[in-house]
Amino acid sequence: MRAVLSDRYHRIDNLDVLFAALDGIRRANVRVQFAGCDLTDRRMYLRVYSPQVQVAAPRLLARYRSPFDGRAGAELPIVSAGFLISNSETGAGAFSIAPWVRFEVCRNGMVIRRNALRRTHIGSRMTGSDGVVTASEATTRRTLDLITSRTTDAVTAFLDADYIAEVLRELDTAAGTPITDPNTTLKIVGQRLRYSEDQQRDILAHFVAGADPTAGGVMHAVTSVAQTLSDADAAHGLEATAVQALHLAATTATATA
Repeated sequence: MRAVLSDRYHRIDNLDVLFAALDGIRRANVRVQFAGCDLTDRRMYLRVYSPQVQVAAPRLLARYRSPFDGRAGAELPIVSAGFLISNSETGAGAFSIAPWVRFEVCRNGMVIRRNALRRTHIGSRMTGSDGVVTASEATTRRTLDLITSRTTDAVTAFLDADYIAEVLRELDTAAGTPITDPNTTLKIVGQRLRYSEDQQRDILAHFVAGADPTAGGVMHAVTSVAQTLSDADAAHGLEATAVQALHLAATTATATA
């Protein structure tokens, strides 16, 4: 047994979601690459990006160095547009499509949550006479058609250079805030965002290795640590809170300056 679900829960299988999303990508007629697909007991995550849709982010990457190989962001200030598809067939969350960007200098990924599209699994009660939850083939088909349609819309909206450039411009001001007391700032960020002690320690180490003593450097440290985690749910949690970490770091640093 994987999960006990309410009779109001409309199960959307991961495999069906995957094929519906792939159909949406094909219909959008945009060349993409897959940065990864993770399957846990709770969720499925599919990260997609397009090397054809890239923007330069020189201010956001001016001082950053990859903690993995030391490459300088100033020499490769490129960000690729993409999106993240997430689903849980066991009740751990809704189906969603969110913008996802990829920093080419370090291959860090970051979720832009405010523009995410979601489809909850809760619907009208679907219990048959024998007490077993059943969804008609027509209901399931309509749901999957909606996922295909939303994926097509997301590809069109999120894989757009102007959209990504606007998102990055919105981060620039806060990202440039100097961090003069990394220990205090990162401790507050970690506590507010409920990072584990191990995650907080690793984020500090990546912040130092990234050599970018700004709130933007905190954001990069959070996303680079995400790459090192074997727990896909935890990695997603860091990618999804990186923008919050940036703004919290900027606010904290300004308040304690």
